[in-house]
Amino acid sequence: MKKINVFELVLCGVMAALSIVLEKFVSLDLGPFKLTFYGLPLLIIGIIYGPKLGLITGIVTGVILQLTSKYGVTITSILWALAPVSWGGISGIIFKYVKIKKEIILIAVSVTCASLCATILNTIAMFGDLLLINDSYYTETMIISNLPIRIVSSLILIIPYTVITEILRKSLTKIYIKK
Repeated sequence: MKKINVFELVLCGVMAALSIVLEKFVSLDLGPFKLTFYGLPLLIIGIIYGPKLGLITGIVTGVILQLTSKYGVTITSILWALAPVSWGGISGIIFKYVKIKKEIILIAVSVTCASLCATILNTIAMFGDLLLINDSYYTETMIISNLPIRIVSSLILIIPYTVITEILRKSLTKIYIKK
């Protein structure tokens, strides 16, 4: 098993922090869905370093996002923390184990799977809030009726996520990663 070096550990911390900043301060809330790029740093770690560091970075991001949530820590916080874990972990698993020769297509598949998993996990968290928290913000009608637009918006973001991830992956690999 390969040991994690100091550079990788620091880069994971920086990417977790960047992910949190993107979610807290750069996202755009559009009612039924949110336009956010917080998954990008997690995707990059998962794709460059694999599922283990992707999962760890996603866990750190998810926990900090929940600890700093305007709703505080609730019984469903663990459910909400799973989406960042999927961005880092799923992208790393797909990129490492799926065999597609053209890397840009492999990145697009990784982004698509991670994005859809994050959307599904957030939907489960919404239902968790509905079922477990009195006076929940979410209603069954709201969750179900907003799901199609949330899925479409996550699919639309696949293109910029893929392009940006590929550019940053190539740059980071060329500059910092010794092969």
